[in-house]
Amino acid sequence: MDTIVFKTSVQNTYDLGAIKPVMDLIFGKNWSVNFEGMDRILKVVSSIPCAALVKDIFRDKGFQCDELQYA
Repeated sequence: MDTIVFKTSVQNTYDLGAIKPVMDLIFGKNWSVNFEGMDRILKVVSSIPCAALVKDIFRDKGFQCDELQYA
């Protein structure tokens, strides 16, 4: 399983509500957003490459989502 990390423009749990149903359907409980930092970091754990899919989901809902390097 790989962890992919993104910087997002999601601001709060209300924004997250627009994305949550799709992300839950595809990734189950293998994703989370950290609201503590300014970058609103999204982490997705997946066994298949999914960065493009995640970006498309966020952009389709009107949010920015940029992949970051994860060490």
